[in-house]
Amino acid sequence: MSTEIPKAYEPKQVEDKWYAAWLRAGYFTANPASPKPAYSIVIPPPNVTGVLTMGHVLNNTIQDILARRKRMQGYEVLWLPGTDHAGIATQTVVEKTLRKQGVIKHRDDLGREKFLEKVWEWKEKHGGIIIQQLKKLGCSCDWSRERFTMDEKYSEAVLRVFVDLYQKGLIYRGKRMVNWDPAGRTALSDEEVIMTETKGHLWYIRYAPDVIVATTRPETMLGDEAVAVHPDDPRYRHLVGKTVTLPLRNKPIPVIADAAVDPKFGTGCVKVTPAHDVADYEMALRHNLPFTVVIGPDGMMTDEAGEEFAGLDRFECREAVVEQLQEAGLLVKVEDYTHNVGYSERTNVPIEPYLSEQWFLKYPQVPRSIAAVESGEIKFYPDRWTKTYTHWMHNIRDWCISRQLWWGHRIPVWYRNHPLTPTLSPGGQRENNPLPSPLGGEGQGEGPSGNLHVGLTPPPDPENWTQDPDVLDTWFSSWLWP
Repeated sequence: MSTEIPKAYEPKQVEDKWYAAWLRAGYFTANPASPKPAYSIVIPPPNVTGVLTMGHVLNNTIQDILARRKRMQGYEVLWLPGTDHAGIATQTVVEKTLRKQGVIKHRDDLGREKFLEKVWEWKEKHGGIIIQQLKKLGCSCDWSRERFTMDEKYSEAVLRVFVDLYQKGLIYRGKRMVNWDPAGRTALSDEEVIMTETKGHLWYIRYAPDVIVATTRPETMLGDEAVAVHPDDPRYRHLVGKTVTLPLRNKPIPVIADAAVDPKFGTGCVKVTPAHDVADYEMALRHNLPFTVVIGPDGMMTDEAGEEFAGLDRFECREAVVEQLQEAGLLVKVEDYTHNVGYSERTNVPIEPYLSEQWFLKYPQVPRSIAAVESGEIKFYPDRWTKTYTHWMHNIRDWCISRQLWWGHRIPVWYRNHPLTPTLSPGGQRENNPLPSPLGGEGQGEGPSGNLHVGLTPPPDPENWTQDPDVLDTWFSSWLWP
């Protein structure tokens, strides 16, 4: 037998052999009854869809160094491994695969249960790749405790937290402006939107003889409910309170004054489309304007857009609107314009600001968190990040936690199929009155006495109820890891 050391390192002859020996000996298995001081690391769970990136390799190598060092120092070490179900990422990959195979055009072709069967099949076939790569790295994880965010016990914990936060008034359902992916047909978080510099155009449209509006999205004008000017802009002060006729729709809309208008943008007159722009949505709330939805969740124009445009794709509609404005002599000019457009991280299509019913989570510690930094109790290094943090915290919005997907933790809420209507008893008291909820109002109470049931189990008469079809954002479960 040769004892000569090879001139070049041959990992295949060394690493698999010794890693298997370490696992057989149980060197990485933590003993909860050990008298040694405890030390634990919870692995940031990588997406089950993924493969290791250089970032993963660096991060997990550092974790492995820390874990091995502590073992040598006499600690009982637990390095807990696992993977994240990665709701939208996994569903997107599976949908693309099924479309490529010709199985579906859209997930609706299969239906929820059949589609989920396909996702689980995909997960079992491909989901272990990243775990095997971690083992190839030599990671000293306790593989006997490997977790997955869709494990039964883990899923139960996720739903329990939802119910608890709802009962504390921190989770509520409301109609808000969200980032909407027309291809994935789901709401997105701000972090799932990639702002991309895009070369487009600025169209100048005549709404009245002395009112010219500049816009990057002429197709949304079909849902305009006002024209806004800055209250201190002397050019348009005389128009405030009057009405103009919305081109192509022949509808009178008011001219309003709002401090949010930038008098330096375009002509200083801006169109207000409450259902399709975040700033316009806020303006509409201040001025009590209606919300006319002209672009549907699939990116197609709705009936509200008018008979000539209903059913068109939003970008086809843009061309049709511009053409009609030209024919009517209402298109004053067109300028090249470079601006940032939000794209869906998953489907790579422009997102839509969309008015939608969603579930939201309040952040109860925002004032305290801001005060801790501004008072110097918490410091950032380098200090320039203090300004970034403060700006972010002052502008943070309630977290939209619902997703219009099928893969994930389904929201534990049921709606009564035939809502109860409050009636007055002989004494004038309401009967069948829903229990109070964080939302308040009628028809939103918990339990069988109301129209909304929130719990870990369905109502006792499930045939009379329908569960919310949405699932929770992946991060709602990831933040509870493990």
